[in-house]
Amino acid sequence: VVKDFMEQIGQGNRHVLATDEWLRVKGCQDVYALGDCATIDQRKIMEDILTIFKAADKDNSGTLTMDEFEDVIEDILVRYPQVEHYLTSKHLPDVTYLLKDAQGNEREEVNYEEFKSAICRVDSQTKCLPATAQVAAQQGAYLSRCFNIREQSETNPEGPRIFGGSARHQFRPFRYKHLGQFAPLGGDQAAAELPGDWVSMGHSTQWLWYSVYA
Repeated sequence: VVKDFMEQIGQGNRHVLATDEWLRVKGCQDVYALGDCATIDQRKIMEDILTIFKAADKDNSGTLTMDEFEDVIEDILVRYPQVEHYLTSKHLPDVTYLLKDAQGNEREEVNYEEFKSAICRVDSQTKCLPATAQVAAQQGAYLSRCFNIREQSETNPEGPRIFGGSARHQFRPFRYKHLGQFAPLGGDQAAAELPGDWVSMGHSTQWLWYSVYA
C-alpha cells in the first residue's frame, strides 16, 4: 500500500516516505507519516542562508551585528536542529562562537560571505532518526498534540519564524529526544545506553531491562 502511494506522489525511487520536519508527506496536502515507513528530510540551513542573513540584517547594512544575529538565534535552533548537534560535537557553548574569527576573537559584525563561511559546516550534523518504536511513539504523541491545538495555533502560531516573511510556522517541528536503549547479550546479560553517556552491561543490566519491559 505504501509503495503504491509513493509511486502516486512521485516518491517511487525511495525506500520509505519522505516527510518534512512536521511529519507531513512531501508532495501531499494534510497527509502525515511516522514510524519506520517514513523518514524526515531535514532542510539544510545552507539552502536558506541568504534568506536568514537578510531577515537578520534589519537595517539592510549588508552586515550582521551580534545583536542582530542573537535576535534570530532561537528560531534558527528550532528550525535547524543540526546547528545544536554541531555545537555539541565541537563543544561550543552557543551559536555566537561560530562567528568568531580564525584567531578565536569575537567580531562586532560579519558580512554575508563571512556569515556563510561560519555556518557552512553545520549541515554535516544532519541526522536520520533510527527506525525504532521509541521514535514512532514520540512522533505519535507529537502529531496528537498538533491536531489537538490546530485551531488555536492558526491564530497563535507557536513555531519558528518563516525566514523570508513575517509569519511563523503553525507548530514547532518534531524534535526527537533520545531516552536510551537496551540490547540483549545472551547468557542473562544485557547492555544499556542511557542519556548522559551512561553505559552499563552485565547481569544487573539484564534485571534493569526486566524492570523496564516487564
